[in-house]
Amino acid sequence: MKIRLNENAEVVAAVERIIDRERNERPEEGASFFFRGEVRNYVRPGSRDLNPAFSCLLDRDPKWIENERRLYEEALRLNVASFHEDRTMVERVARMQHYQLPTRFADLSDNALLAAHFATGGGSPARSREKDRDDGFIRVIKVSSDKMKSFTSDVIVAIAHLPLVDAGNIHPSYLDRDGLGYLTFEIKNERHGFYDFHSDVNLYRELCRDLRQVWAFRPVLNNDRIRNQGGAFLAFGCGDCKAPLNPSFSPADYGDSSKPSYGIMQIGYICIPAGCKGEILRQLCHFGMAPERVYPELSNVCMELQEKCRKGE
Repeated sequence: MKIRLNENAEVVAAVERIIDRERNERPEEGASFFFRGEVRNYVRPGSRDLNPAFSCLLDRDPKWIENERRLYEEALRLNVASFHEDRTMVERVARMQHYQLPTRFADLSDNALLAAHFATGGGSPARSREKDRDDGFIRVIKVSSDKMKSFTSDVIVAIAHLPLVDAGNIHPSYLDRDGLGYLTFEIKNERHGFYDFHSDVNLYRELCRDLRQVWAFRPVLNNDRIRNQGGAFLAFGCGDCKAPLNPSFSPADYGDSSKPSYGIMQIGYICIPAGCKGEILRQLCHFGMAPERVYPELSNVCMELQEKCRKGE
């Protein structure tokens, strides 16, 4: 279902129409609904039709996949003080993703207004440059209860550790021989009792299957940005040699356990025309979506104060 807004349209009403239709057509106990705001169409640049399929930021560029370990290690090395509250690999990768490092995590929010803020390009200089050039989009995503994991679950921990392993050492298709030995070695440095091919072959095979899918999880709210933006993440696994999964997030694959996006699908989207972004962003500020609240770091607050003074607000 597609809804195209004008500057006077209500985001919440549009979201309710999409969710109500899904609940009536495909009722499902325990499923959750999330939103993802995108300032432009990354899959089909310039198009006003939004394909349900999308990837994590890391998978958008082969050079980023090739340098996944370097991206992680350099971000940690150059700003180690920023990670002093993070106790696990999941927490570190989640923080990096929130600060726009290409990772295997992708943001979701349970707040439709927050997703609208991102879709209008609010609060980020990079987004603002694109604000008036392209239409923005709010994806409405359904997640089955079986695909929502804890941040401590085995598969989420395993996906978070993928940056530490070279692509040639990742083979989740190997069910009868050890294709994840380097990965489980890295995980055991953090979680000593983690199983491997030799200790529990059945659990190992389950992990291999799980790594070839996309999962949702809620992160630890251990910093102001993650706390203010709330929501959840999608965690993208991979194929052999870290090949991208290319999930469809389509209704056809939602019930097929062999597909990467099994249990997760896009049920509709809202298009925010480029010419309406400024007015919708202004309206959102009246509902607690001011940039300094979404991006609470001191540098962003100071920049926003400068702009308000210039505009006489």
